[in-house]
Amino acid sequence: METQANNDFRPVRFSTGELPERDRIPFWREFFGRRVFRTEIEPAPDVPFHADFTVRSVPGLCVTSTLLSPVRLTRTPALVADGDEAVALFVATAGGTVVQRGRETEFKADDALVMTAAEASTCTVPSAARYRCIHVAPGALAQLVPGFDDVLLRRIVPYSEALRYLLSYVRLMEEQQAFTDLDLARATALHLRDLLALALGATRDAAVIAEGRGLRAARLKAIKRYIADNLDNHRLTVGVVAARHRVTPRHVQRLFEAEGTTFSGYVLGQRLSRAHRMLADPRYAGWTVSAIALEAGFGDVSYFNRRFRGRYGDSPTAFRGCATPNS
Repeated sequence: METQANNDFRPVRFSTGELPERDRIPFWREFFGRRVFRTEIEPAPDVPFHADFTVRSVPGLCVTSTLLSPVRLTRTPALVADGDEAVALFVATAGGTVVQRGRETEFKADDALVMTAAEASTCTVPSAARYRCIHVAPGALAQLVPGFDDVLLRRIVPYSEALRYLLSYVRLMEEQQAFTDLDLARATALHLRDLLALALGATRDAAVIAEGRGLRAARLKAIKRYIADNLDNHRLTVGVVAARHRVTPRHVQRLFEAEGTTFSGYVLGQRLSRAHRMLADPRYAGWTVSAIALEAGFGDVSYFNRRFRGRYGDSPTAFRGCATPNS
């Protein structure tokens, strides 16, 4: 796949919705089919062609998210001559078939499949689907995964832990425009490679490193997202979070301790930040302080007042008066 690598996973987007309908297939086939994806694209007959494409890349790794109408994608022997040897793990939201190395492999919705760009292949998905794909240089994985050549066309079922966290990591990236910290972008790329190696069956030594690095980071991101989505739940405990993510409460505690905090301290900080934002937002001018405290996840208003003053140096009521003087 031909892409110009950025350093910060900055998204590059394109949609056929920006083109007249008569130009969509020719443009996509010529520009994306032969210059970017380096595959021949054959849309299903009698179905309007539509495609949305987003790529995020750093040197040595790129992540694509593509929404396509029913289509057949073929990497012909002529196109294989471009020298691209990237390994790609892809997941589609609809089932289909892949043919490579003379083998036909069926996959179901949300299964993951591993392919190589170094050999001719055909992928057919007979219904509209979203594809998420991670492209990496083979050398980076071959050192981590034993019998690496044997993982090609291996179907990875959705409930694989490493795959779940890998896709969760990708979805979080999709919500982020770019990384302002280039070190963070490079660390993210490393974590993605770790998770991919684990999903493919990393060696024992590599798995120990990857679990302590990529899987640990992905799990912490997923836990933080779960906390953010459930701050208003007064029963949000370390036990509940641990059960949700299939780990022990002590493991969750260790993840936060490695960041210099505790689970309860992190949750408290997030709840205070949410209340702080709401108190400063004119849209909540009609809400009482008690209602905002409850919405932020505090079951005890007196406790909320004490903690808010300790964090921000003023009571919630006084802060609101200064933040929204015209409310």
